[in-house]
Amino acid sequence: MGRMYSIIMDAVSVSAAQDLVRVSAPSDAVLVVHEVNVTQESTETSDTGAIQLQRASTDGTGTSYIPKLLQPSDAAFGGSAVTNLTADTTAGDVLYREGYNILPGYRKLFTPEQRPVVPPSGRFVVRSDVAITAATLTCELVVEELG
Repeated sequence: MGRMYSIIMDAVSVSAAQDLVRVSAPSDAVLVVHEVNVTQESTETSDTGAIQLQRASTDGTGTSYIPKLLQPSDAAFGGSAVTNLTADTTAGDVLYREGYNILPGYRKLFTPEQRPVVPPSGRFVVRSDVAITAATLTCELVVEELG
């Protein structure tokens, strides 16, 4: 088993389609995506959104984030992460796209066979792919670094 990390975009107002989290693998390791969660905490209005999980060919621009260790004795994350992107990445392969109701949120817990693998220096993006009623969203991405 590799080193486990969480990347969190915490309580950001979202109403337009945008990239929520982008993670880039280190040049000498791969990332395995284990889980994606998107929750909201500001509205009681039901609305339908769509989450798109995709590869990307560019970094995009956002708030730099240091992935948090899930095991306290592990090494620091070797890649990079950005949250709340103000300039979207350039989309590559769309791996998953699912509609969801924003009230209960979105959760994708991958089975081992479904887990996306991000190659060395590759990028993985969690995107809110349609405009929604303005809501304060939190997005959590759990990844494993191998290598």
